Amino acid sequence: MGFSLSFLRIEGGQEPGDGDREGLQLFLADRNLHLSEDDSCCFLLTEDGSRLKLDGYDTDLNLDSLDKDGPISGSIWHAHLGREECEFIYDLCVAGRFLIINPQGGPTLIVVDHNHETSDLPDVGDAPAWVDSADELAQLLGAPFGRFIDFRDRVIVSHDAAQPAS
Repeated sequence: MGFSLSFLRIEGGQEPGDGDREGLQLFLADRNLHLSEDDSCCFLLTEDGSRLKLDGYDTDLNLDSLDKDGPISGSIWHAHLGREECEFIYDLCVAGRFLIINPQGGPTLIVVDHNHETSDLPDVGDAPAWVDSADELAQLLGAPFGRFIDFRDRVIVSHDAAQPAS
């Protein structure tokens, strides 16, 4: 369970642009991470070859191979939005000069560290958010997710309370 987020660079309002490959290589090297050699996508692996853990969870955060032709991007299919994960995503997007696409909306586009100009952004129906720190990103994304978790927990508790005891 969790949010799905994508990371990419946009230029001229629609066209995918190339992220900062050198910045991403330095980011990975500084954290002793490397990309898996899977054809479908490249997961982030630690020195011992295991999947990256953030906030105690294995992560499915992935990047395109930095050697591929054309624009590179990344995503996370099941973000838990814990503090460590938000810090990692923020720093990754700064290093790669990516913005965050939040398909859940509210906002759909999140610009980190002012790495895009307003003129670069497509019109997606809602205003983009601009965040200058991992804490701001966590607050922006965590509030709606936290409300969902609270609602889910209330439904489960009320459902369990309504069940007859066996």
